[in-house]
This record gives sequence, structure tokens and C-alpha cells, in this order.
Amino acid sequence: MTTIRVLTFNIRGATHDDGENIWERRSDLNVRTIQRYAPDLIGFQETHAVNHETYGRELGGYRSVLGPKAENEPPHQHNAIYWNPARLELLDQGGFWLSETPHTWSGSWDTRCIRAANWARFRLADSSAELLHLNTHLDHVSERARVEGSKLIAAHLREIAGDHGPVIVTADFNCNPGSEAYRTFMQAGFTDTHLAAGNAPENTFHGFEGDAFEPRYPNEEGRIDWILHRDNRAGNTAGVRSCVVLRDAEPPIFPSDHYPVLAEIAIPA
Repeated sequence: MTTIRVLTFNIRGATHDDGENIWERRSDLNVRTIQRYAPDLIGFQETHAVNHETYGRELGGYRSVLGPKAENEPPHQHNAIYWNPARLELLDQGGFWLSETPHTWSGSWDTRCIRAANWARFRLADSSAELLHLNTHLDHVSERARVEGSKLIAAHLREIAGDHGPVIVTADFNCNPGSEAYRTFMQAGFTDTHLAAGNAPENTFHGFEGDAFEPRYPNEEGRIDWILHRDNRAGNTAGVRSCVVLRDAEPPIFPSDHYPVLAEIAIPA
């Protein structure tokens, strides 16, 4: 078994009018949070060009694939995948849009924003084991788009990875465990690493308010950022070593309006 550290992190991008929470004020803390936990594999959501410039300068040891562009108009976001090349070797990568025409930049199912999925296949550097990582960001408005997008992802994963894995999915799902989108992944054989690690319910979105946050909309409640794992060879739950919602902050500065989530997952050789 080889254990890898996987991070999912919606970083809130850099184009929003966030006042004191603009990227320039929080980028240093954002980078230091990533450096502190040293993940081997990262699924970012809401990354823009200036974010990648920062990470390229400050996280130079990582490699990245941006994947298909998302959003309705420039500046486009990406669901970027970053990895430590000392631990993982890139074998293949690709992506698609969450729509009825997934091979063209498009949206369907009343989605507010054009959404995309980014995937990469890796070989672990210290073994012959391979894994597939898919990173995405489901719509924040349309439940139908979240459900149909989840079904599309599950279908694509069957084609790309087969049914045996290991497969890791990271995302801001914009919905809670128990939702129809969540059930779609559970029915596809995935395990929620947060629950597999024995954790209690907690929120992952905080709107730059930390512990003072009170949800205003249903998709702001609870745990909407997940790391999912599937490996039928080893047993999904057995492969999860830990999962933690990282609440690093230097009030009033937070790394993002979401808490990142870190999981340690054992991959059989």
C-alpha cells in the first residue's frame, strides 16, 4: 500500500469584487495552507490565470493540467489538477463539459454557469499502481444540472476507468450528502472519505466568515466539498486513512470562502 494525500479546494478565484477578501490579500495564506499540508494531488475549483501565476511562482514543485474552460464568459475558470511529480507520474489527461453536448463548450439542464470536468491518470512513483483523478464543480443554482452532471460524470468514469479503480473524485458539489447528486455517486460505487474516516457533520462553505457563518441559501449549508474514492480491489472504506476539513485562518483573512478538505488514501500496489 502507498498512501497519498489528496486536497480539494474551491479557492474563490480572483475576479470577484470581494473587498478585503480579494486574492491579493489572501494569496499568501492560501499558498501557506497548501504548503503546510503538502498534498500529493490537488483538485482546485474556481481558478483563474492570476491564481495559476501565483501557484506557478510559489508552488513551483507542482505540475498542473487546467482542463476545459468553465463559466459563461471570460475570464474563464478552470477545475485545475495539480500534483507532486516526485509522487505521481502523469500518464493521460482529458476533460468534458457537463452538458448534453459534453465535447463542446456548452451548458444544459438550466445550469446557471457552464460547468466542466477535468481528469488525469497517474502512476505512483514508488509502485506500479495507477489511479484516476477527476475534478469538477457542479452548478450552484440548478439541482437538475447537478443531478444530470453527476450522472454524466459517472458514465464517463465507467468508460475511462472501468469499474475497478482506483478513482478519486474531488469537487465543490454545491449540495449536501443525501442529495440526489450524492446518491448518484454512491450508487456508482464511491465512498465518501469524510464518513469513512468517522467524522461528524460539518460545513465546508463559510463565506469568509469562519465560525461566525450562518447559511443564507440551501446550497451554502453543510458539507458541499467532498473527496470521493472508489477501489473495488481494496475495499473503499479500508483505503481511507483520514479526512479533515482544514480550518486554517488568520482572521479576518481566510484562504478562501470554502474550507479545503484533505484526505489520506491508501492505494494498493
